Amino acid sequence: MEEAAGSRISERRHGAEVAAFWSLTVLGAAVMCAAWTWLGLASTEQVTESAKAPPGDTSTEGLFVMIGVVPLVLAHLLGLVILRAVAPRGRDAPGARWAVAAAAVLATSAIGLAVALSVSGGLLLTPGGGYTP
Repeated sequence: MEEAAGSRISERRHGAEVAAFWSLTVLGAAVMCAAWTWLGLASTEQVTESAKAPPGDTSTEGLFVMIGVVPLVLAHLLGLVILRAVAPRGRDAPGARWAVAAAAVLATSAIGLAVALSVSGGLLLTPGGGYTP
């Protein structure tokens, strides 16, 4: 009798882990859409600020990296760690939870990139040097 009760609790826990994992994955897709779109906006901002700067001024050199690339990388790393923490436990190999979390982050990132490209008209990064939008 105790074994059957333990099995039901284990099944409920597994179901809750799966629900949490997929809920956070869906939320992560929205976060990745925002992160990729933000990268495009940061690229445009860097080109705009560079155009305003006097010739030879390098004050805007790291702007794109700081406000665009760093948040994108942090979104990916945070997503990977969070999804790995809530990934369902199973009888799989020890690295299976990392693999499932990485696959989910990769999928959500691809969705985010596709949305950002469609929002920006297919041009995610703004080219510098004489380009006028």
